[in-house]
Amino acid sequence: MWDLLFDFSGLAERGFDAVAYFLMAIVGTGLFLLRLVFAGFGADGDVGDGDVDFDSDASFTFFSVLSLLAFFMGTGWMGLACRLDWDLGRAPSAAISLGTGVLMMSFASGLMYLTRRLNLRVDYDLQTAVGRTARVYLTIPQQGKGDGQVEVSVSGRKKVLPASSTGPKIPAFDAVKVVEVRDDGVLLVEPLEASGGNA
Repeated sequence: MWDLLFDFSGLAERGFDAVAYFLMAIVGTGLFLLRLVFAGFGADGDVGDGDVDFDSDASFTFFSVLSLLAFFMGTGWMGLACRLDWDLGRAPSAAISLGTGVLMMSFASGLMYLTRRLNLRVDYDLQTAVGRTARVYLTIPQQGKGDGQVEVSVSGRKKVLPASSTGPKIPAFDAVKVVEVRDDGVLLVEPLEASGGNA
């Protein structure tokens, strides 16, 4: 097959479909690799190219620039293999190459879906921290002197969040109780002794 790829006249003798497969394979592969390079340098991937918006959920999308390029790439190379290596007729070659293209398209779409699931931002409710015991991660100055940080469970996940004292300075590693969440998202905490024990 490879010698015919560099002999366009010999490729044309195999039929118009062989030339079409060749063009699909070369153009599809080139653009697919270019797309991956752009994505690797921080491009936005397929967002903004008519794909589904994944900001709210990680819905599955079948048609995208990357998946269409994968379709052309898979169809082209399999079509060439069928016509040049296996000497199959036009109809079986078309059926096999189209099936391969759909599989490649599905594979690319599945990879994008999984990637976007990993990048999906999961929101959490700070109010679930109220009443919980937390550990001071970064010393919290006395009331009105600034913020420190605490490690606390929020919506079932351990988070390090900014915290402010309701009274005295609280050193790192002390246990505190979260009593309120300010409008700016800072937790108001008090020493565990002041709250009368563990929550």
